[in-house]
Amino acid sequence: MHFSISPRARRSVAVFITALLSCSSITPAGYAAPQHAVRHGARHVLPKTPPAPVHPAPPPAAAPAASTAESGSNPDDGFSGDMLLKGLPESWRAVVLDKPTPPQSVPQNGNKSPRATVAGKAATPANSQNGGAGEQAAMSANRVLIPVPADMGIAAFQSGNRFLIVVDNARPMDTSALRGDGIFSSLTVSTLADATLIQVQLPDTRKLYLSQQAEGWVLGDQPPPVTDYDDRRVISPRAGDGGVLYPMRKPGRVLSITDPASGSRLFVGTSTMDDGGILSLRVGKGYEVWPTTEGVVVAAQSPEISMRATPDGPLLSIEGKAFPDEGVAVYASDVDLKWLGLQNLPPEKLRERLHDTFLAAADSDPAQRFEKRLEEAKAAFSAGSATEARGILTVALEDDPEEAERPGVRFLLAASELLAGNKDGASLLEGPWPDSQKRAVQLWRGLYLAAAGGHEAEAAHLLAMDVERLKNYPAPLRDTLLPGVAEEIARYGTQADVEALENLPAGAPYQLVDAFRKLRSGQRDQAYTLFVKLADDKDPIVAEKALEQRISMNLASGKTAADAAAEQYNTLMPDARLAGREVQARLQQADAYMRAHAWTDALDAIDTVQDGTGDAGDKLIPPILMQALAGIAQESSKTSDKTTLLHNAALIKAHLPSLSDGPRKGEVMVAYGKMLLRLGLPDEAADIFSSAVPMLATPDLKALAGEGLADANLERKRPQDALKALSVTDSPNLPDASRAARQRILARIALATGDQNKALALLGGDTSPVSLDISARIHEGRGEWPAAVQDVRQLAESEIPPKGTLDADMQSLALRLASDASQAGDRAMLDWVATLVGDRMDGDNARLFQLLTKPVETTVSAAGTEAGQ
Repeated sequence: MHFSISPRARRSVAVFITALLSCSSITPAGYAAPQHAVRHGARHVLPKTPPAPVHPAPPPAAAPAASTAESGSNPDDGFSGDMLLKGLPESWRAVVLDKPTPPQSVPQNGNKSPRATVAGKAATPANSQNGGAGEQAAMSANRVLIPVPADMGIAAFQSGNRFLIVVDNARPMDTSALRGDGIFSSLTVSTLADATLIQVQLPDTRKLYLSQQAEGWVLGDQPPPVTDYDDRRVISPRAGDGGVLYPMRKPGRVLSITDPASGSRLFVGTSTMDDGGILSLRVGKGYEVWPTTEGVVVAAQSPEISMRATPDGPLLSIEGKAFPDEGVAVYASDVDLKWLGLQNLPPEKLRERLHDTFLAAADSDPAQRFEKRLEEAKAAFSAGSATEARGILTVALEDDPEEAERPGVRFLLAASELLAGNKDGASLLEGPWPDSQKRAVQLWRGLYLAAAGGHEAEAAHLLAMDVERLKNYPAPLRDTLLPGVAEEIARYGTQADVEALENLPAGAPYQLVDAFRKLRSGQRDQAYTLFVKLADDKDPIVAEKALEQRISMNLASGKTAADAAAEQYNTLMPDARLAGREVQARLQQADAYMRAHAWTDALDAIDTVQDGTGDAGDKLIPPILMQALAGIAQESSKTSDKTTLLHNAALIKAHLPSLSDGPRKGEVMVAYGKMLLRLGLPDEAADIFSSAVPMLATPDLKALAGEGLADANLERKRPQDALKALSVTDSPNLPDASRAARQRILARIALATGDQNKALALLGGDTSPVSLDISARIHEGRGEWPAAVQDVRQLAESEIPPKGTLDADMQSLALRLASDASQAGDRAMLDWVATLVGDRMDGDNARLFQLLTKPVETTVSAAGTEAGQ
């Protein structure tokens, strides 16, 4: 039995099924599907008239011919005409209309393709013909591998409650092992002369997913593992000289198939690579473009509609020529066509459309006014007047606020806000949006992320996936968006993303993009030459970006000193503000100041970003601010100047609130706590260390903060708190250096509690300056001067240089050694330290040191002389 439904009814069904079976990347069309398929051997070029009606089913005598055909015979070997196989619906037929290149010759031993598998598991050959246990074991409840060789194209789409895959195999394809369980137990395979039709009956509203791998195509009822299915490519049609082109990287052939449900002609364009499909149903005059998971399917109601293969993909034409489409075939997304109302019109026609919609809105009655205003806003948006579109929508929503709940209205308003420069209003582009539109909104989500900043790599990838769609936008909108999109991809995209930037228009903005591409690919000299050239461009925005890069490259190569580069960035700021890159320029200037160790100037530049740019800098500031504060802390650890130390500590304290809690902030706080200890502020240091401990992620960093907290508590005369700090931050896998530091702190705790023997036992064998100092102090307190001398001498050997000026700490250490050696009566040690120090002591230190180290004979003689007098 055959039946048909009207195009209008079929579209109604499509809308209902699309809403019911919403999916991010698979949008069902809602058409009934055949139960079987037939073999039809005619291969010819695209006819100008519809294919001839199919013939009635042949009598059973035709069965032997079918058996011969199924064995892999050539379509020209005597099996001809429109004869159908027994038991198949008479409406099924497949005709190869066109192919982009001549078919490749088939090797003598290459006429069989791999057997069907599931997830790469080979079907058991012994059971593949009979569907035995081995074959069933090779199948999966949710994944089936269809063995399609690389030179065969496929198209996949949903029709009614069936999912169909059309394989344009030019040679027999071994499908004997293609069976499954679960949802795939209903899978059927019908082989025609030049195509294979695979069908899966869908028992419910679940979605099917298709992905390509080396052995073929995997069909599953769950997304492929380790893959973001929403990130798939999609086919973005574009208007061409000969019609509407559906671009593919490696197109297959164009076939003609008759739909068994409606009797409609279906033109099927296959792809040999995973290029995705058409996102949404398109209804044009005399044709419909169906949603697909892979490839292109066009239902032709008019005999004038035709589709042919080209090296770039299937080309849809009317009588072999281009046709005025107004976007219904070019914009393969409801977001572009319906929500934004884009139309493929020349600029003058776009202005006429805006004028006409303005008049229609002005003359509308109250019941229709919102819809008319919405059409006016869409027309303004297509014409490149985003501010006007936002104003029209704002007024319309004031009168009809309930309309703001419609996804299309919210999306148009958010897109208008983005192009008008209001990033807060554009935040609606983040969603959520209906599942069926997730893939289609990625382009505009990428535009929002690029404008908001802080997600450059993600934005570049989202934009690269749909840059072809953007190229098809109305000229005013495309010319506004494409330069920035191309630059975002060139600056921050992966190598795969950058490949999307082929065939860009001419002009300085795109030369700038080319310079970034060269820079990213390692062609630094060529990129630098382009940046130098574009720095003098008459377009101030292009010139600013090129000059910014020139300064950066000169700084990196050493051609420009860091302080000079920072001043050059200063002169760049007015143009940077015009180009919308003040944040980036300020942060690059801060980096230059940090290279010059001008920490205060670096923080001033960062503070300017925070004060003047709001959210735009919030995502970019923390990393460089963290870097600046860490640099200040590192520099402070090398200085003994209390004034510098106090100034740097104040800088860190002022900027800590700007940092989000986390490991990096914890590290800065640990360094800041150590600075406070050196400044003699143990109470403040203890608070900082206590706050830092829970922020730190690794055991060794937690241990470091615990050691600082213990030091602070020892300074506060709280040895028990110090012991607790070590205990709560301990870990069995700490590095040796951390273990040794903790031993020294434990020795100090023991010393603070009066257990000197325990302290000495803990320090045994440790020759670090801290341990030697503690050990020497214990010996000095006990009057054990020889032991004290040995400890202090080791300290002096490591801390007092043989040449150069001695600072206050070095002079104090020399006096300490001289004093301990004098108490021990160690003349050799006094001579040793006198030789080491020489005449490098200052003032009172020098006089006292000479007194302590003066030879004994001289001292006795002087005493006798004084007595005689």
